[in-house]
This record gives sequence, C-alpha cells and structure tokens, in this order.
Amino acid sequence: MTVLSEPIPIPADSPNAQFHYNDQIARLAQQIRNISMTQRDGAIQDDDKAGNLNAVYVVFTSNGTANTEDAVTHNLNRIPVGYLPVKQDKSAILYDGTTANTSTTIYLRTTVATVAWTVMVF
Repeated sequence: MTVLSEPIPIPADSPNAQFHYNDQIARLAQQIRNISMTQRDGAIQDDDKAGNLNAVYVVFTSNGTANTEDAVTHNLNRIPVGYLPVKQDKSAILYDGTTANTSTTIYLRTTVATVAWTVMVF
C-alpha cells in the first residue's frame, strides 16, 4: 500500500494548473497529518482533531464531587453543538451542565467523582 500518492505532472499551460497544484498540496498536507497520527502510540490526546470532522477530542478528569459541573476547555473556536464520550475509566454518565457553552469552554457533569474522560466535542 502506498502511503503517499504519486504526484501528477501538471502542464504549465494548463488552464486549471493552479487548482491542480492547490489540490495536490492539500492532499499532501492531509497525508502528513495522517502519518503524524500513526507515529504516536495511537492514543487520543487532548485537542487532537477528529479526522475529517469539525470536531476535537478533549481529555479531562471530572472533579472530586459527583454531579458537579466541570468547565472543559476545547479549541473548536465556536460554540459546540454536541459531544460524544469516547472513553472513560469508570462506569459513569456524562451529561450537560447548566452553564451555557462558549467558543472556548464546554460545561459537563458526571454522575461519578473523578472519572477520566476522552470526549469528542463537535
């Protein structure tokens, strides 16, 4: 399996030359991002981009009191529309906090104290 695609020669007099150059650069950048993700141990880390989705992963531990609101920072640069719990170290339920989410922070609550969460925020 080829990791990087072969470049396609683009004639200089092609009417769409700039489009094809930009397309090849975009594909190369995506392939580099894919390779950099596989260079690690494969573990999801805080603020990793979630593939082609307009989403990020956040990794946090809920506070020491159950059902208390946690302010979790994300780098989505917009108000999130939702979230999906991806991984947790204890049996617990993650649910919305009462504070309105912002473009930098999402507010969540957990039914059990000190749960290590990995959450995809989108």
